[in-house]
Amino acid sequence: MALARARLGLAGAGHAESDPDAGQHVIVALQCALYGERRTVTPVPGTRLASICGETPFEGFHYCGYGLDVHFASKLQDAGVVISAHAADASPEALELAEYPFFLATAFQPQVGSSQSGELHPVLSAWLRAAAAGRPVRPGR
Repeated sequence: MALARARLGLAGAGHAESDPDAGQHVIVALQCALYGERRTVTPVPGTRLASICGETPFEGFHYCGYGLDVHFASKLQDAGVVISAHAADASPEALELAEYPFFLATAFQPQVGSSQSGELHPVLSAWLRAAAAGRPVRPGR
């Protein structure tokens, strides 16, 4: 919602679950809720996510019933948001902002499975490396 407000100028952008009276729902109920579901995530070549996870589709764990309204995907892309992964139904699975040291939002939950395998998901490992690198934060952010 913050991206829609900042990048698209939608002051009334909201989440259908937590803000049902919002002027414009950018996050809406999924047609098929994904509570405890696994589905294929396909990284987009050339994106940060693809550089972290590779370009081969992988299984992502989901625990959500809401997602980005697909009508906003191309508008966000036009505003500089990179859609870096898709599901089989073409819905966005990950968003990133290339101009930031590390901005990656995912619909899948990369932390799930780490407790069973004992290994961090590549997204979490990359995030920790970026944090440890101590990249300076730009003023105002």
